Amino acid sequence: MMQSSLIHMGQRLKQILKQKKIKIVDFAKMAGFTNQIAHYHLRKGDMKRATMDRFCTLIGITVDEFVRWNGAMQLTNGKNIHHGSRLQNVIAEKGLNKSKLAGRLNMSRRTMYNLFEKENFSPDELDRVVKGLDMSAEAFLNPGALQESRSTDSEEMMILREKYYKLLEEHNLLLKSHAALKDDVIHVKKELAACRKQSPEKND
Repeated sequence: MMQSSLIHMGQRLKQILKQKKIKIVDFAKMAGFTNQIAHYHLRKGDMKRATMDRFCTLIGITVDEFVRWNGAMQLTNGKNIHHGSRLQNVIAEKGLNKSKLAGRLNMSRRTMYNLFEKENFSPDELDRVVKGLDMSAEAFLNPGALQESRSTDSEEMMILREKYYKLLEEHNLLLKSHAALKDDVIHVKKELAACRKQSPEKND
């Protein structure tokens, strides 16, 4: 849990939402839960780190900014992306056909082009856009976090790959050892069989 004697997490979240002119009902929709759950979080004095990370991503600030937030902070800074520009960048990155995307967004091309000019999408617009792009709101609003996640995934994949090759090598060595032991067993069996044949002859 993230908690501080100086910070009531719920009140801080409420303060930030108010200053960023985000209605609680809209925040609830962005986060994907009911208005009642949103008010529950606003009443709580503490907050899980993962929850704070997610909320900060949705409202376009860092965790550090959340903790240090005060009424004098600038509401627009380099970290707050322009939603319309972000949409254009994603379209370019994915190589999407704009006419087809407009159809997926259930809007005309003209309406979609109007979105390119908007600094902030409404919760409904954001929901339609991320669904049309087949990505999460977190990924859309925080591309840096997505890249970091991919980088982490890549590092984890490298570690797993190294473990796999090491285990594969050990497995191959065991197979060779098993084959050698099998040959030894066959050889010993043949020797035993030969000894048994010789034993009756000696007794005679």
